Amino acid sequence: MAKESFLTEKQIKVLELRAKGYTQEQIAKILGTSRVNVTILEKKAKENVEKARKTIELFESLTPIKVTIKKDANIFEIPQIIFSEADKHGIEIVYNSTSIIGMVRRSAGDKIFGNRVIRDFEILILRSGKIIVK
Repeated sequence: MAKESFLTEKQIKVLELRAKGYTQEQIAKILGTSRVNVTILEKKAKENVEKARKTIELFESLTPIKVTIKKDANIFEIPQIIFSEADKHGIEIVYNSTSIIGMVRRSAGDKIFGNRVIRDFEILILRSGKIIVK
């Protein structure tokens, strides 16, 4: 498992045991090491997880599909526009229509009046199926 990960076997074991509720002292006894070493392993593991997360975010932001939502569009048409564009690229959107409309209202509220788009704006479709409303 560690060969396919940015984490060492020990880091994986420490995170696994911490997730199960073990204290660092208990983990140290299980692994036959010091509590200080467990602290270091856990800290480094969390740093590696965060680096991996940021790497994925960076990759996804490099290759988004841009969809321009034009002035006069009805806000209730936007989910179908997004789903159609995502389908063309083999991407499965992780949100339902209601969630997308809510995201659009929150992030582009100044470009919407009632149910109508009053100024063009962009929506980025990430490879993960998430969207970013610009």
